[in-house]
Amino acid sequence: MSDRFLRLKDVQVMLRVSRSTLWRWQAEQGLKVVRVGGVTRIRESDLEAFLKRHEIALALSGHNRPDAA
Repeated sequence: MSDRFLRLKDVQVMLRVSRSTLWRWQAEQGLKVVRVGGVTRIRESDLEAFLKRHEIALALSGHNRPDAA
């Protein structure tokens, strides 16, 4: 298994979001988390897939265009 497991704190810092935002993404938007015992991690490939899905959604909605207001 070559996939890295990321700590929630590391993902928070990387994406500049709060812990509650990560949990909201998990609950409402399908961000996959892995729980083993009392430890919660995000598989790096799951995070990449989540970001790619939302990047496509933003591109289709026009929110990432510089002229979009």
